[in-house]
Amino acid sequence: MAQPQLKDLWQKIRGAISGLKKPDAELLRKPLHWLVAFVTSWWRALIVIFSLLIFLYYPLGGILINNLDNTTAYEIKTRPEQSATAEMMALLIKREVNQKLWTPALPFFFPSAWLDNMPNYQLGMMSAVSKTAKILSATQDRTITSQEEPSALKQAAELLQYPGTVWMFSPQNPLLPAPSAASQYAKARKLLVRYNKFLAAGVEVYYKSPEDLATMLKKISFDINKKGILPLEAQIREESSSFTDFKADNVFFYAQGKAYGYYLMLQALAHDYKDIIVSQDLYPLWTQMLSSLETAATIRPLLVRNGELDDTFAPNHLSYLSFYMLKAQKTMLTIADKLSEQPLPVKDAK
Repeated sequence: MAQPQLKDLWQKIRGAISGLKKPDAELLRKPLHWLVAFVTSWWRALIVIFSLLIFLYYPLGGILINNLDNTTAYEIKTRPEQSATAEMMALLIKREVNQKLWTPALPFFFPSAWLDNMPNYQLGMMSAVSKTAKILSATQDRTITSQEEPSALKQAAELLQYPGTVWMFSPQNPLLPAPSAASQYAKARKLLVRYNKFLAAGVEVYYKSPEDLATMLKKISFDINKKGILPLEAQIREESSSFTDFKADNVFFYAQGKAYGYYLMLQALAHDYKDIIVSQDLYPLWTQMLSSLETAATIRPLLVRNGELDDTFAPNHLSYLSFYMLKAQKTMLTIADKLSEQPLPVKDAK
């Protein structure tokens, strides 16, 4: 039906052109004839659609999806018996999975297929969330009503260990269907919300001790060093002398996502353990640690460069990020050591 209508339109256009002077008519007739012939040919129309798909769908879609959110000003609202850390984990999962697209698992036909910074940033952030959940659940796996059913926090921690790159098929066998990473993380969020409801109802209790906090800080510090600082330093050592380094931004944004995730997790832990932190006179050190992580999380160059360290003109953004993450990690270990110290006995005054 579309082709006869276009041909009728072409007849009307030809009639209008025939009334023009011959030089003007010749100038208009050739390009109009080519345009109508092109559009009325179905295979050429397919070429146009495919071109639009390639040159508009992917670039514009990717630009609209791309969102490396490093918001740090979140207000934590929980009751004293609840966990601000669980609340913060649920908030981040909701933001990255429910409100945005979880890009690390999306296949090639999504417009985010050409993005690499956002997927790495999300993976780094979620690695901090999953590690914190695992560490926290190890110290809080104590249920009052039943020892048979695992804690909601422990179930959430197990779901958060799921690989972040799974979309619909198993990574071991591409022919077998598997739950998506986004669906597993969404389930984990519901369990974290349930955990806080259980805490409010007294079904579970949030145990807090200096020893537990010290253990969490040591394990977080180890993860920051192994999965954040060391890969940054290795990339600098191996590729900073290269003319181009196409992997530098991937390493940078994964580490920065981890730094950002841990900043929010430790901010929430400070809310949970504020009495212990204040009583041990650790507030200045804790603030210093958070400040270093916040600086690491908010470095946002227009183009990530991995220049040689003594280069006058080419910066090395990986070294900047590594410095602030290392500074935070060392402060973290200092806090953990102070928490682990046994208080001296108080002598009676004579």
